[in-house]
Amino acid sequence: MVIISAAICDKNGILFIGRQFQGITTNELKEQVRNFPKLISPTQQHTFIDHENLRYIYTPIDNIYIVLITSKNSNIIEDLEVLRILKNVLSDICQQVSEESIKKNSFEILLAIDDIISAGLRESTTTSQVQTALEMESSEEKIHMMLTRARENEAKEQAKKHQMEMERKRQEELAQRKTQKQSKAIDNAFKLPQNEEKVNPAPKSEIISEILSTPSQVLQKQSNVKQAPKKGMQLTKKKEATSFE
Repeated sequence: MVIISAAICDKNGILFIGRQFQGITTNELKEQVRNFPKLISPTQQHTFIDHENLRYIYTPIDNIYIVLITSKNSNIIEDLEVLRILKNVLSDICQQVSEESIKKNSFEILLAIDDIISAGLRESTTTSQVQTALEMESSEEKIHMMLTRARENEAKEQAKKHQMEMERKRQEELAQRKTQKQSKAIDNAFKLPQNEEKVNPAPKSEIISEILSTPSQVLQKQSNVKQAPKKGMQLTKKKEATSFE
């Protein structure tokens, strides 16, 4: 028995899933599946078609066809058993067989086909064995996905910690620069030119207070300063001279 390919398509010959086993390209498979519905006669009573050097063995599920493309010398009894197992597994995986459910579960369907057919030959397996194998593979896949997500979350957490550490160092550097600038300003306030004498220097605490004062504090101090009253000589008006007649 030689199975050339297994395919799932609709009644218009549009390929959903296909698996090649013996010397056939993807384009050739699509072409054969596209021509397959045209070969079905309305009055046909059996579910296989011999065409040229190929044999199409198929089973319908609603508007979907499961098709095996084999050589003409293949054992049709064995091929029909393979087709029956494929139909049972497909119905079990998809629950309601449709184009959407087939595409959604394409990975599991391909695994099932590989469990049933190997290198174009039927494997000694049953429907229940295929279902058990799929459940085990599904569990392994879930574990793999969980481990992958855990590694991704750990990487994100490490990146977040690194970013927070970089931000903390940046804030420390800014604070250090600010402190250095203030210290330099205080030191410059006490430096006088060599040719100048110190005349009643203000206390250091007052100078530091002035340097660190905010603009609002400076304005407040200026508004509290009272202007001294103007003083000057006042001229008295001359009295008019008394006239003597």
